[in-house]
Amino acid sequence: RRSPPAAMPAPRAFPVLRPPGAVAEADFLAGCTRCGDCIRACPHRAIRLAPERLRAAAGTPMIDPAEQPCLMCVDTPCIAACAPGVLRRAADQPPPAIGVARISPVDCLAHQGTTCSTCRERCPVDGAISLTGGRPQVVADACTGCGICHHVCPAPRNAVLVMPKARR
Repeated sequence: RRSPPAAMPAPRAFPVLRPPGAVAEADFLAGCTRCGDCIRACPHRAIRLAPERLRAAAGTPMIDPAEQPCLMCVDTPCIAACAPGVLRRAADQPPPAIGVARISPVDCLAHQGTTCSTCRERCPVDGAISLTGGRPQVVADACTGCGICHHVCPAPRNAVLVMPKARR
């Protein structure tokens, strides 16, 4: 007798970098009306529609730091424009972090012996990227996940990955 085939695990959602103030992903997907108001409100054109390949997230607002990083506007016009309330900000708080950067030592020029500190030089957050022995290290507690480091990385294969912040 053959045993029944094992159930396939449910596919995991691809991590999507959301605009500042995004609620937990399941709530975001359930509440986002895909109206595009946050996209139109972004003065730097950092927010764009998620492509079809992102399945359930397709058509929702996201940030692709390879195209344009989030400049973390102090007044967060994207949050102000979000009528459904899936982008939120506590009063008198700085723009909420959207993610955290990670540096791949295999791809990073400085980790491979070349002198490079472009990510640290261009990072707008003091203390978010430190240099240890000439090699950049992300300080996760300080990083906002804006993606500027990813956007400016000169390595042949970009050494910076920006992962969304876990939201509850």
